[in-house]
Amino acid sequence: MNSYRDKIYLGTVLLEKNRWVDGVRQPSLQVSDWAERIASDGFDGLELWENHAVLASDEERERLRALPVPVTLFNSYDRCEDETLAARRLAAETALALGAEGMKFNFGRIADRHERYVGNVAEWRAMLPDPFRFLCECHGGTTMENPERASAVFRDLGREKYEVIIHGFGGADDGIRKQFACHGDRITHIHVCLSSDGPVPDETVRARVALLRSLGFVGSFTIEFTEGVGADDEEAETLYRHAVRDMKQLRRCLVPE
Repeated sequence: MNSYRDKIYLGTVLLEKNRWVDGVRQPSLQVSDWAERIASDGFDGLELWENHAVLASDEERERLRALPVPVTLFNSYDRCEDETLAARRLAAETALALGAEGMKFNFGRIADRHERYVGNVAEWRAMLPDPFRFLCECHGGTTMENPERASAVFRDLGREKYEVIIHGFGGADDGIRKQFACHGDRITHIHVCLSSDGPVPDETVRARVALLRSLGFVGSFTIEFTEGVGADDEEAETLYRHAVRDMKQLRRCLVPE
């Protein structure tokens, strides 16, 4: 059994009001200020938004190395353009310095640059050790959003070095089945938003968990977003309470009745 099965992490981007601002997305908070609560409330680790480290003070970066809850995954937003090599190198260096066991990444968005993205991703992966979880979100709008195409790319790159993230809650069952038909056990992590419009019943969550289990999923989860993210009056304290609620519901629903 892998060491990360059913682990549930908090995505620090969830707390960050500047996550989608134009230009430099300067952090509005220090993750170290939240770490004791995150640990005591039962999260297994952090999926750390890259700017919470690379744009933090030197003092905060030192604190991130010794948190009571581990930085398990590093969440990079680089788009794999040729001109952003330095950012990819910094992401790799920072993830390793923080002791992360993996990193989330995406390909770029411009269709006729796809082959360049493939080469840049392969170079990026080569900056990281084995074993290390290198997790493609295959986000909508990128050149890897089509599951069949993404599967073929990873087959050519070397499947053992790449893993896939899906958004596993919400949406139709058929969409989840298609992802697994293409990627199979390469899907090792799920980004979770259980309550964007308010809490959902346990039965709904259990039904999706049962589907994921039936398709062979044995990976980890990040509570990535929650009720209130993006609202005009959003504030971190309320978002955090919602994230804890969602984490506890997911953990409850991962256990067979």
